[in-house]
Amino acid sequence: MDWPVGSEGVDIEAWAESAAHIYWWPLLAWAAGVVILLFLAVLITTSPVRRRFWCEQAGREVDVAFEEDGPPALRRYIAVVSCTGFSPSTLVQCHRACLDRDPSTLEIRRQPRAC
Repeated sequence: MDWPVGSEGVDIEAWAESAAHIYWWPLLAWAAGVVILLFLAVLITTSPVRRRFWCEQAGREVDVAFEEDGPPALRRYIAVVSCTGFSPSTLVQCHRACLDRDPSTLEIRRQPRAC
């Protein structure tokens, strides 16, 4: 019994093009879904950011852990997680003026020593 090698009237190019479309759109949708999930993961995840600076309220240098919110390029401090100016450090009982300050100003500033 002989099997036919080709079929009469079948356009191989049209079949290959339709097969490519069948696989292309699901692959594109899957890739777009992955990109959207990665973007959402970046927006949702936060980790404490630690800064060391001179605190006027405590009158000394403190280590503070801030919670951030917002997209990566526009993050801002929204809460003080811990501060070494208090004991225990998670019991923060101040006006949290450091939240309103520019993050670039939260650096070590030592008070001049009196001679």
